Amino acid sequence: MLELDDMLHGFLDRGGFDDLAENERDQFENLLTCHDNLLLEYLMGRTVPADPDTANVVNKIRAAAQAAT
Repeated sequence: MLELDDMLHGFLDRGGFDDLAENERDQFENLLTCHDNLLLEYLMGRTVPADPDTANVVNKIRAAAQAAT
C-alpha cells in the first residue's frame, strides 16, 4: 500500500525511528508485523491500538507525517 510506504519511509527518513526509546523501537517493529489493512487503519487514525505503548508509537508516526506536509 502506497500510503503505508509513504508514512513509514517518511518516518524513517526523517529520523523518527532514531528518536524512539528502545521499548518504542520494539513497538515499532511489532507494528510492522500487523496486517497492512490494520496498520493503515492505525496510521490513518480510524482505529486506535488497544495497547497504550503501541498507540504512542502510532501517534508519533502520525505526527511526523503531519509535520512533513
